[in-house]
Amino acid sequence: MTDQTTPSTSIKLLDNPDNEKIWPLSNKKTYSLGRVQGNDIDLPYSWVSRKHAMIQVEENGSHVLIDLGSSNGTFRNGKRIYTPTSLQNGDCIGIGNTRLLFEQNTAPNRQIASPADELDERTVAFIQKETVTILICDIHDFTKLSEIIGDQRVSQLLQLWTGKVGRTVSKLDGIVDKFIGDAVMALWAGPNIQENIHKAFMTALAIDLFTSRLNQKIPYLPWQLEVGAALNTGEAMMGNLGQDGRQNYTVVGDVVNVAFRLEGMTSKQNELDLVIGKEVAEHLTNLESYFSKQSFELKGKTAPVEAYGCSFTKLKEYLTEQVE
Repeated sequence: MTDQTTPSTSIKLLDNPDNEKIWPLSNKKTYSLGRVQGNDIDLPYSWVSRKHAMIQVEENGSHVLIDLGSSNGTFRNGKRIYTPTSLQNGDCIGIGNTRLLFEQNTAPNRQIASPADELDERTVAFIQKETVTILICDIHDFTKLSEIIGDQRVSQLLQLWTGKVGRTVSKLDGIVDKFIGDAVMALWAGPNIQENIHKAFMTALAIDLFTSRLNQKIPYLPWQLEVGAALNTGEAMMGNLGQDGRQNYTVVGDVVNVAFRLEGMTSKQNELDLVIGKEVAEHLTNLESYFSKQSFELKGKTAPVEAYGCSFTKLKEYLTEQVE
């Protein structure tokens, strides 16, 4: 949609000055951004996901940007977002390689910094090396689900799911590092690796149980939702990736990268609800009775990666045996 007038709130395409394109944001609660037709803001570029991101209008008139698990990321002023992020007048939204300007005339204007300027302002201070246990968990077939139930219901589902997941992780002494669309990255730090692995296992089971029961609370879901999970442990750098004086602590390292890749190997059909790294397996007893040995070709790895997998049913049996 192209509009020659200047609406009170709008999204403007910045990358093609010869063909100015403006999308007014009015009369709706949610606006979808994506590559395919049917999105409110259609961006037909290869680096844009089919359902890439969403802008949600709050009751007070503020606007919130939400990434929907896109492949190439959603950015606000050069910084990738992993959780719902408030927009302000003058913010630059990055959808993959495409830049958009958020304009809200009732808000004070801010100068848009170039990507290079923002990189110079970023503070990167990794402060310590720590042994961490990483849990990655996401909802299967979420892209297909999003297309069926629509953006507003996706937003409602994510609010419910992320809220419950966050409380579950916290209850079991973990930390939510980030939400990425329909996925969560949680971690447990410290030298008591066996205890941390046990808490991560319990968290994965709780998330699976809660997710499978969402159909009882949300009648419009077309099928019973299922999750996949991966666990990895090892050393990582913990530190601050803050910008403009804000603190944003996170962890980086191969242990995190492998955890994300292993989660992509989960499969309900193959009874691989959970995949664990070799380093996790080394801390378990009677492993062979519950976990099957696997070998995966993972992106970024030159050699196959050894791992172990099981169903959530087998995981529950394993944890029950450990208590007895």
